[in-house]
Amino acid sequence: MSILNQAVQNEIDKVQEVSQYLWQREWAERNGGNISVDLTDIYGPVGDTSTLVEKDLPLQLPISAAQRIYFVKGTGQRIRELRDPSYAGCVLQLNKKANGYKILWGGNASVSFAPTSEFISHIKILEAKRASGATDKSVVHTHPLELIALSHHPDISSSSELFTQTCWKMLPEVRAFVPRGVGMIPYCLPSSEELADRTTASLLENNVAVWEKHGATASGEDVLQAFDFIDVANKGAKLYLMCLASGYEPEGVTKENMEILKREFNL
Repeated sequence: MSILNQAVQNEIDKVQEVSQYLWQREWAERNGGNISVDLTDIYGPVGDTSTLVEKDLPLQLPISAAQRIYFVKGTGQRIRELRDPSYAGCVLQLNKKANGYKILWGGNASVSFAPTSEFISHIKILEAKRASGATDKSVVHTHPLELIALSHHPDISSSSELFTQTCWKMLPEVRAFVPRGVGMIPYCLPSSEELADRTTASLLENNVAVWEKHGATASGEDVLQAFDFIDVANKGAKLYLMCLASGYEPEGVTKENMEILKREFNL
C-alpha cells in the first residue's frame, strides 16, 4: 500500500471526522451517504502502478477527469466505518480514458472493493466546479433528517426559491453561511445519471442540492466546508419544522431584513 504524504493525510483525517458527525446525527443509516475528495493537486508522484489491477467504471466519466486522484467511500460500506478510512474508503486514480481506475491505497474491506455507485455523480460535480473556476475539492452526500422532512412538504418542495427562503428566514446565520441557497431537485432514481446531471447543474448555482424525499449534497473546498453547508441549511429546516410542531407558522426574518443582511455582509 502507498504511503500517504501529510497533506493527503490531513484531508483524509477530515473525512474521518465528518463521517462520525454524519453517523452521530442519524444522517447515515446503514450504507447511506457518501464522501469524495479530489487529491490530485496534493498527492505527489504516483510511481509504478503496473502491478495494480485496473477495474472498469460502469459509466464514462468526463475526459477532463482522466488520471486524476480521489479518495472515495466504497460501495456498500457504512459511513461510520470511515473511522478507519483505509477499510471503508480508498484512494484511486482514473485511467487515461476516464473509464477505469486503479486503487492506490485502502480498500481493505474486500478483495472486490469498488467506489460508491455515486462516484460518477461526485466526479461530474467536481469537474463542473473545476471548469467554472471554483476551488471545490470535496463532495458530501448525506440524509439530513429535517431537510428530507421539509422536502416532503407539498408546497415548499415545489420551488427552490421557496425552499431556500423557508430555511433562510429562520436564522440570520443560515442566510449568511448558505448564501447561494438550496436547490430543490424533484425525485429521481437514486444513483441515476439524471440525478447526477441535475445535481451538478444545481450546485453550480446553489450551496446545497436537496434530493426530494432522499437527501442532500454539497461541495466545498474541503469536506468540512461541504458538511457545513448542509449542516447550516438543515438548521433552518429544523427550526421551521419545530415551529410547525409547536402549532404555529413562524413569522421568520423578513425579506427586507435579509436584504439588509446581504448588503451589510456582502453576501
